[in-house]
Amino acid sequence: MIKFFRKIRQGLISENKFSKYLLYAVGEIVLVVIGIFLALQLNLWSENRKFDVVRQNYYHQLLEDLNKDKVYIERVIDTLNSFRLDFTKYYETFKEPNLDPNKALANLFSLEFTSKMIEFNSSTIETLENTGDIKLLAPNLRNKLADYKRSQELAVKVSSGNDDNKSNILQEASLLIGSITLTERLVNQPNLTEYLKDEFNYPKLFIIMEAVHEWKNASEVITLENLHNILKDNAELQELISSKIED
Repeated sequence: MIKFFRKIRQGLISENKFSKYLLYAVGEIVLVVIGIFLALQLNLWSENRKFDVVRQNYYHQLLEDLNKDKVYIERVIDTLNSFRLDFTKYYETFKEPNLDPNKALANLFSLEFTSKMIEFNSSTIETLENTGDIKLLAPNLRNKLADYKRSQELAVKVSSGNDDNKSNILQEASLLIGSITLTERLVNQPNLTEYLKDEFNYPKLFIIMEAVHEWKNASEVITLENLHNILKDNAELQELISSKIED
């Protein structure tokens, strides 16, 4: 093909048809430029297509993570609501006149004193950040993902901090009765109970355990509020990402 065009140029020159040669040369340059432009466009299309495949893969991974988060958050919310319901029922027992101290303490110890630890799966978001592929996503989606992750981290930090404070109070309670479960183990041990009764400071223990559950209940209210907000953001993110997935 190159030899063919070269012969045409040489023929035009030998025939002194300079104007035609000039026109031909310009046309040839235009064809070359068009060819280069098409090649660049094809290469650009290929690169964009490659990025689209990667981007779509991330969309699916993000949706999978978000759905797992949704299921997990709803389960934690149910657990925390159950804890708070039990605490409300405990409060109701004080409507009984002349409540027996031992019964009141038993009611208090029937409550779940361990806290529900919060953790989230943010592996895909972290992968996007660590690889730099986060730039493949639209700015509005990047910002929403960053806000979502920050909300998760804040919820974990608040929940963990409240649990640490509650644990400090429980340590003080353990000095009064040895361990939280000791009273349960002493139910069928009258001799041992009699032996230890002077060592147990039940009035102070009651006050401390009340403080533990008040603190636990208050922290669960905060955690529930955070989780409901995250759940709302989760739904918005799922809707936004789903709209970007190609069929």
